Amino acid sequence: MLPPTHTALTAVDLTVSEQTAAAQVLGQAFAKDPFMAHVFPDPSTRVQHLTALFLPAVRHSLHHDGIEMTADGKALALWVPGDAVHFNPLQLIQEGAIWLPGTIGWSAFKRFYGHDMACEQTLQSHAPENFAYLWVLGVHPEAKGQGLGKRVLRSAMEAMRRRGYSSCFLRTENPNNVGMYQHFGFQQVLTATPAVSGHQYWLMAQDL
Repeated sequence: MLPPTHTALTAVDLTVSEQTAAAQVLGQAFAKDPFMAHVFPDPSTRVQHLTALFLPAVRHSLHHDGIEMTADGKALALWVPGDAVHFNPLQLIQEGAIWLPGTIGWSAFKRFYGHDMACEQTLQSHAPENFAYLWVLGVHPEAKGQGLGKRVLRSAMEAMRRRGYSSCFLRTENPNNVGMYQHFGFQQVLTATPAVSGHQYWLMAQDL
């Protein structure tokens, strides 16, 4: 049995500081991601800006009881119901997404948002009703190689099943992740390269 700090759990409530810490872990996890390096080309500020980018996602997932994490906080998965992928106007304000152009910079926001919207349009046209969306899966670099990503992924999918979702969809821009997700039972739905970004992504899914 793994020690308690490696046990995945559903984060039903996080303090403001814990939400920021979760976003910082994701910022560290994606610091060398090729797409995020395109969005934030300056490595000296990338983790800071990634933390700001992920913080509204942490809050949004928390609102939907969709955070699975290890007790030490070094690995976490964010997921939401398929009909909650988009922020509504009130959530944009409450969860802080409306301030992203100011916090990460307008140019970075345009690079991210244009690509993200193109991908989400494709998601909505291919996903069935009653699906769940695995938004982000990240492990702090210092904790890699311990099976924590696998643990929070399985925990997220178990939570989706308990809540009656029919399938899990996800997206990755990192080609190194495709084989990993296939190993865990995901199948490629499609791959495309939006003209707005020039970055390829893979849409993958698994029945629950």
